[in-house]
Amino acid sequence: MKEKGETFHRLLISLTLGVLVIMAIGVSGCGSGGQNQTPTASPTSSNADSDRDGIPDSAERVLGTDPLNADTDGDGINDLQDNNPTLVDIQFQPSSGPVGFNITNILAQNNYDPVAKHDAPDHLEIELQNTAGINITDLTAYYIITDPTTNQEESYLVPLTGLVLNAGATKSIHFDQQSGVDHFRANPNGMYYTSVDELPFSVTISANGYQAQHAEVNKDAGTVEVPD
Repeated sequence: MKEKGETFHRLLISLTLGVLVIMAIGVSGCGSGGQNQTPTASPTSSNADSDRDGIPDSAERVLGTDPLNADTDGDGINDLQDNNPTLVDIQFQPSSGPVGFNITNILAQNNYDPVAKHDAPDHLEIELQNTAGINITDLTAYYIITDPTTNQEESYLVPLTGLVLNAGATKSIHFDQQSGVDHFRANPNGMYYTSVDELPFSVTISANGYQAQHAEVNKDAGTVEVPD
């Protein structure tokens, strides 16, 4: 079954790249005197590969993968070799130990921030509270998104690099398209940004030496996120 999945994934990539090349050739041949021109693809369109994973940015949008992340789902397999690049292929092992932190709130925003009461881009927000009495680092997030309407599922494993949960502190982390402290990249071509259906999220936060914490939340049905 795995070989069939890999074959299908590679065929899908090949077909997608083929369509993009044909489109690029068509565009390049439409200038004046097009009959005598040598067709060339524009390096700034179909050929651009920002994350150097072997898949052009324009194809990543079709495939639902992240053009700025060579391993979209974070499972250690390059997107080009991964037969399901938006579904973690390894067995996730939640951390264990005493309780050192809690998930005190979780929100799946859908173009509106109910706390700040203003428009906001789609993003997943998780509030963590440190109860250990010492700083906690080396945290990892594992989250699953399902679409009950289409039976599609995506999962992502995200090391929370640079995150320090200070002793006694409460901190919110964000999975979105913003850069900066406590912001972690989400796949812009994933279901969160492309589906209009209600989407249940299942989130697990792990930290070395402490019991993993779990929470669930639904993103309300709504319009597809519109790129700026």
